[in-house]
This record gives sequence, C-alpha cells and structure tokens, in this order.
Amino acid sequence: MTKQYLHAWALGSLVLLSACMGDGSSISTLSSNGTPTTPTENGGGNPTTPQEEQFFPGILVLSNRSDLISGGDALLEIKADDVADLQNVKVMAGTVDVSDRFALRSNGRYMGRVVNLPLGETRIVAKLKSGKNLLTTVVNHPNGGPVFSGPQVQPWTCTNEKAINAQCDQPAEYSFKYLPANQLQHVLTQSDPAAQKFAPTFLPYDPSNPPADSDIATTTTETGVTMPFIVRVERGFQNRDRYQIMSLYNPKDGWEPWKAQPQWNHKLLIHHGGNVGVTYGPGNPPNGDISGTAPDGLEFVLGDSITVALGRGFVTLSTALANLGHNVNLVTAAESLMMAKERIIEQYGELRYTIGTGCSGGAIAQQHIANAYPGIYQGIIVQCSYPDVWTTATQFAEYNLLNTYFGHRYPGANPQEDSAQFPNYNRNFIPIVQYPAVYGHLPVNPVVSDLAFFPSAYPTQADCPGLRGAAKQYDAVNNPGGLRCGLIDYMNTQFGTRPPERWSANEKKIGRGFTGLPLDNIGVQYGLGALKQGLITPDQFLDLNKNIGGFSVDVKRQPERTLGDVFAISNAYKTGAINTAENLSNIPIIDLRGADPGIAHDAYHSWQMRARLKAKQGHFNNHVIWFGQIVLAGDSTYSTEALLVMDRWLSAIEADTSNKPLPEKVVADKPAAARDKCLSAQSLYAQDGPFVPLSGNLFYPRPLIPGTASNQIPTPPPEAGQIVDAVANQVCGVDFSAYDPTGQSTQVTGPLSNLQHLIVQTRFGTPRTVAGDNIQTLTNKCQLKPVDAKDYAGVPAITDAAAFAAKVKDIFPQGVCDFSKEPVGVRRTETWLKYGTATEKVVAGMPLPARPALSQQGWYSAAFR
Repeated sequence: MTKQYLHAWALGSLVLLSACMGDGSSISTLSSNGTPTTPTENGGGNPTTPQEEQFFPGILVLSNRSDLISGGDALLEIKADDVADLQNVKVMAGTVDVSDRFALRSNGRYMGRVVNLPLGETRIVAKLKSGKNLLTTVVNHPNGGPVFSGPQVQPWTCTNEKAINAQCDQPAEYSFKYLPANQLQHVLTQSDPAAQKFAPTFLPYDPSNPPADSDIATTTTETGVTMPFIVRVERGFQNRDRYQIMSLYNPKDGWEPWKAQPQWNHKLLIHHGGNVGVTYGPGNPPNGDISGTAPDGLEFVLGDSITVALGRGFVTLSTALANLGHNVNLVTAAESLMMAKERIIEQYGELRYTIGTGCSGGAIAQQHIANAYPGIYQGIIVQCSYPDVWTTATQFAEYNLLNTYFGHRYPGANPQEDSAQFPNYNRNFIPIVQYPAVYGHLPVNPVVSDLAFFPSAYPTQADCPGLRGAAKQYDAVNNPGGLRCGLIDYMNTQFGTRPPERWSANEKKIGRGFTGLPLDNIGVQYGLGALKQGLITPDQFLDLNKNIGGFSVDVKRQPERTLGDVFAISNAYKTGAINTAENLSNIPIIDLRGADPGIAHDAYHSWQMRARLKAKQGHFNNHVIWFGQIVLAGDSTYSTEALLVMDRWLSAIEADTSNKPLPEKVVADKPAAARDKCLSAQSLYAQDGPFVPLSGNLFYPRPLIPGTASNQIPTPPPEAGQIVDAVANQVCGVDFSAYDPTGQSTQVTGPLSNLQHLIVQTRFGTPRTVAGDNIQTLTNKCQLKPVDAKDYAGVPAITDAAAFAAKVKDIFPQGVCDFSKEPVGVRRTETWLKYGTATEKVVAGMPLPARPALSQQGWYSAAFR
C-alpha cells in the first residue's frame, strides 16, 4: 500500500516538475585524538576523570572500547612524551610480536592495526626506545557475536553460500558502481514507469573494463577533491548478519586508516529500513531515505541523502540488524552498528561524527538506540517517526481492539486471525462521525496499522521470516511448545519470562512461561474525552468499555482486558524499549513530518517525542520539526536539506572548544536553519538551496535536467518567508490564540483556533489521549483510582452522575486509570546495558563497567564528550 502510494506520488511529481525550469558547509579539522566520553554517552560505571585520560605516554585503542573489540582486529596508536622515543618500538600482543604492524605514519602518528587477536583478553605491551613499557588490554569477541547482547536468537539459518561457520562469517566482498554523467538520458532510456521499473541511480563499474571517463559523473567533495563519482561497496557479515559500507573511491589508489583517500571527510551517515518485524536468518542492509520502500531509481524524485552524502565525501553504513523491519531487537541493532563502526575505523580511519537517517522503523531505531546506547550517533534525522516500538504497540493494540468493536476489520487479510476474533460489533455508533472521537484520529490510520504492522505481533505467523523449517512453530492446540514467532517473544532477554503464577493453560502444559506482556489496558476508559465533549452518548461509552476486551498472551482477542506483566513493563522502561528520552540531550534531532492521515504514521508522534524531551530535560531546544504537506516525510527535498543542516550543526559543535557540557553546545551551536519549519515552501530560502518543494533531488546537487540547478531558481523576497511563517505557525505547535494574550480579539482568534484544533496535525491523538493520558503517552500500565461520580459531573447527557458512576464501577471494579500519577513500573532508561554472554543470559541487562581509559578514541571528535 505504501509502495503504491509512493510510486504514484513520485510519478505525478515528476510530470509536474518536468514543466518547470553548492553548498557552503564549513569543514572542521579532524582532531588527532578525540577524547573519552562520559558514562551517559558510553556506558555504565563512574566517569573517567580527565586525570586518567593522559595521552602521553600511552596506548590508545582507537576503534572501539578496548573491552568491546570484535573480529580480531583493533586500531591502536602509541603516544610518547618525545617523538624520538617512537623509534623501533617493540609491540607485543600477548606472546606475539606485532612490531612490524606499527610505524610512524605519514600523518605524524605512530599507529598500527593488530589482527588475528584470540578471543578474550590480550595484553598489548609497547616498549619505547627509552625502555619504558606501555600497557593496555583488549578483550576480543567473535565476529559472529555476541559482544554485549547475550545469548543469540535461535534457530538461525545462514543463507550465504560462502559462510565458513554457523555464525555466517565470510570474508568481505567489494564491488564498484558509478553515477552516470547524463542522468536524464539514463532515466528516460532505462525506466519503464508502466511496469514500475526505474533506472537504478548507479550502474556497475568494472575496474578492469571501465566505462569512458565522459560517461561518469564527477563530484567535488567537502575536502576540495574533484573526482569521478565512483563508489566502492563493501558487504560482509558481522553478528551473523550482513552489513554494507559505501564510500566515494578511487580504484587506482589504496586506503589505510592512517592514510585515507583525500576525498573522505571522516564523517559517517547511517541509513535504516522501515516497518517492524522479526527474522531467524540473515537479511539485507537497507537503502533509501523513505523506509527503504522506494524502488531503486526513484531516489531522484523521492529524495536521496545517501547519494548526496557520498558525493560530499561521507562514508555510509547500513546493517540488516539495524533494520527494524528485519530485527525488532533494540540491543542487537545497536550492537551491529557498534561492530560496523569499529570496522570502519579499523579499515578506513577515525570518525569526526556520525549522522543517522531513516523513516518509520528507521526513525524508531535511531531514537531508541540514541537513548539506550548514546554515542553511536552524534545527530539523527528521523522521518515519519515514532519514538519507540512499545508505546506505539499499545496504540496499535488499542486500534486493533477498536477496529474489531467498530467492525473495521477485514477477516482473512491476516492469516493469524480467525472469525472467532470478530464478534458482532456495536452498530449504535455513527460511522465516520463518531469513530474519530474515540480513536483520537481519522479511521484510516487505525485500519492501515492493522494491515501493515499488527500481524508481526502474532506468535503464530504463518510464514515465520527466515525460519526455513529449522523449528516447528507454536500452535496453541497442536504444538504449544513450538517456536513463538512474534515481536514480544523475540524480546525475551529484555522483557523476561512470565512466572508460574501468571501462566496460561499452555504455559502450564509445557512447564515454562512465555515472554512477559509489556502492555496493559486495565482501567482505561476508552472514549472518556469524547463523552465529556458530548461526541458520544453515555450508553455508547458504557457499551464500548464493557465490550472492548483485550488480548491474551497469544495476542488473541479475549473478553477480558489485557493484563500486562509489571516486570516486563518495568524492564521495557529500563532497557530503552520504551523510550523515556532521558539520554537525548547530547544529540541534535531533526524530525521530518508529513500531514495526517499519514498511512498509520500519525503526525502527533513528532510532538509526542518533543513532549518527552521537555519533561526530561526541561526544554526541547535540540529538537527541530520540519512539517510538510506530503504524507510520511513532509517533502521529498527534506531528507537532503536536513542532512546539510545537520552537518552544519555538528560541525559547529565540533569547532566549539569551550568547556561547556555537550548538551549546552548542542543548543548554543544550533545554526539558524535548524529551526521549526511549517511549510516546505520555506525550503526556497534554504542556505544550501533553494530547494523546490516536491522536487526530490531533481535540481540538487546535480540537476537532472541540464540548466535547472537549484542556485538558478530565483529566491523569493524575505517578506514572503515571514508571511509564510505567520500563516503556518500553528503547524509548529503555536496557536493563533497565543497571539492574543489579552483575549480582546477572541472574535478573530477564537474561530481560527477552533479551526486549527479541528484540522491541525498536532491535535490528532490516540485512544489513550482520548482516555485521559497526556501527549507523552508513556503509560503502558496506569495506576488506578476509585470510580468517582465527580469525574462525570457536568457532562450534559448525564443527569445523575452518581448512578452513572455506579454503572462505570460495574465495568471497572478495580478502579479506573489515574493519568495524573506516574505509570506503573516506570523507571529511568539505563545506558549501555550488557545482557550476558553467548551462553549466560542477564534478563533486562546490567550496566557495562566504566569505559577503559584511553579507548574508543576514534569514534568522534573531541567536542562530542
């Protein structure tokens, strides 16, 4: 459904734009060392004091924390008080002499890459010319993992033919591709829109039989290097799954971490895929800005920050495990990115900073990894976003229940559902008119969420991804001990296992518990806000809450409400599966948001995250929302424009040598372009543009149509921008009523505000907000309070509040939700948790020890402390 919409929109945009006829980002010098991070960025324990981080003399572990090394390699630097002491240094890795792997490099630093490290601890000793010995210890983990994620998902079937073991390990493979010089001819001759086949952005490049130089586009990078637009693609396996690294590359030259090819700007862009799901075998690293759902070749019209980044000199990265549609597990996603960043530093060189980008599931991956494993990204660009999986799961579960109650279901559309799940629905609600009052939203998003996302929750998925017959699946009747293929059980290490007192009949039958349920709807008064506004009747309210029901541990509809497992809910907060946003003040966020109804991507989620930031850090000055008129991502130019603005933002932080804490630098060094944007027309004033709305990358950075570069488009006068801001400000979260604090002009501002409240995207909500929760919607299980007649007094249709409250109490004998109190089980998200070893599981994780001194020095520049 999403793909078809994108195809149609892209083709329409191209036809429309066919009738229409540089960048100035500053570049900071790469820090020679970088400095260690604080525990909030990098994991548990006490902070390492500046006194412990003396570099002279010492052995610096550049590529990762010295205790989290994987794959047998590590990039090291030896530092001495006197460079003369760095002559003929003898370096031992355990009992192996690795001196020949070190030298004084052309960059003036004594560096080397040790290889073939054994598993476990290895003492690295460097004996200087003066006779002084320097010492560090590295702990190496298998290339196939795990490092910190604990016991791995089983079964796992390797599908790569060159796998050398059960961990799917195989040597990295390299290929090349190039950007055609005449992109317009390439698109016109190689595309078949009728068949939804489009010319790929890049073509294969064979170094032994290259195309003519004139057939290859050229690019000029931030470092001032002009060269053919040839990209090397590295694909390999880590943690049992694929990764992909791309870089602008000169096939005639070599590349070492201490002597990178000159076009590289030492920046990294990580891109992610969309959706949500589980798998039991390797997948493919995603590509594309819009969830990875756009077919190769449509990037020029849908937006393509990846190609722009490559052309500017970035290295780009994606991993299959950080694709939420392939792997819902937050911990293994973060682990895969850590391992891949380590490889980039070991093979390509140190990083200045890392930017993330991605839509839908790609936005979730960024935001909850950034909160639970801070330091992996220094800036994130989220499109069509949700803050996490598991508060969104509560929203989608309640959509599913309401869809069943209202009859908005399609029996047979999901093989996991059966007719028993579709009782006779209540016909007293007026279709279309009253449904949104209970959903908090137009019905289209709830229905699409059922079709697109909810099937992944079922433990009985008919075609369990990647399983390939390696295990028999769960069947409640015929095989209760089988593999449960669903989102919840895939997170067992994070959530934990249900205790005997909570066991269902099948759990008792097999003698073990399933994974705890991290959501609950006990006490939720569905439609409460609609009742108080007079949008539904008291009888409708009572019938709805009496019959809404809930889910069993098998995610099957039941008459009883869903009774969540408090330990699982608490663990979800602790592990970051529920994004509490406590650890995001160190990172700039640009949120790209399209109009509702957003194909199940409710626009309110952008303001939901903003509210969480405000609650936890007292402000949201590190959070920027760019709103646009296209569903999902706002505008097809946004992904590229946001990359340029985020790059400028991080470069400014990098250049800030003050002693201010990083959260203060993030706010103080925020560029003017990093401000809320209400209409995509404002991109016409972009510092890097102008960007023509809906034009994707047709005009930037290389115009698809010759003579139509963005810098040739006339820039509107400043006054027009001010008018656009004034007219559109409500979309950025400001009401017209705010312009009239005296209240004397309510005859003007009042109607405008009422209109905004009806149509403005920030005002759409969820079943929980209608039930009384605030916009943060962090409550997966609420505290209860006794039913009180006062809560229903003043409702016009209720003539006897006490009698009505008595009926409510019959439905809610335990009480109703008190959303003024903190959620049940809520706790702070802890960062950089370890979940055991390959054989020993630590449920809900435990903090890693303090980062060893002098390690992980190559992850980012000094300012990102």
